[in-house]
Amino acid sequence: MGQKEFFGVKENSEKLLYVRRGDNNEVLITKAVNGQIIEEEDTVHLDYEEARKLGIQLLKLANKELPKSGVDLKAESFVDKITIYQGINPDETPANLAVITIDESDEARQVREDSGEEPGFSIEGEELEKLISALAKIV
Repeated sequence: MGQKEFFGVKENSEKLLYVRRGDNNEVLITKAVNGQIIEEEDTVHLDYEEARKLGIQLLKLANKELPKSGVDLKAESFVDKITIYQGINPDETPANLAVITIDESDEARQVREDSGEEPGFSIEGEELEKLISALAKIV
C-alpha cells in the first residue's frame, strides 16, 4: 500500500485531512476543504512516537474484534498457513498478547530443513496489511 496524503476522501466529501512529513521527521496533520488547506496554524504536529501511537489507535478503532478462532493469513515459502490469535488473561479478558502459529506440512518442513532454512515465513500485500491490523488490534 502506498502512502496517501489526503484522508476522508469519499463521494461528495468536502472536509479532508492532509497528512505529510514535516521538518525533523514530524508528522503534520491539517484540515482541508475541497483539497485546499484551510489554515496552516491549525496544523497538528506529531513527533515520531505520537504518530506511531495515533496510527495504532486508528487501526484499533478501524478493526472488528479478532475472532476467537484467530485470523488466518496466507504466506509464501514453506508455510501453509499463519494464524494470529489474541491471548486471554486468567480472568478471561483479552490480553495484550499475540499468539502466532505457523503451520507447515511435514514435507515442507523436510524441504526447509534439507535446504538449511530456519523456520519462518514471507508475507506481502493484503496479507501483510491483515497482519499489521491484527497485531495493532491486540496491542
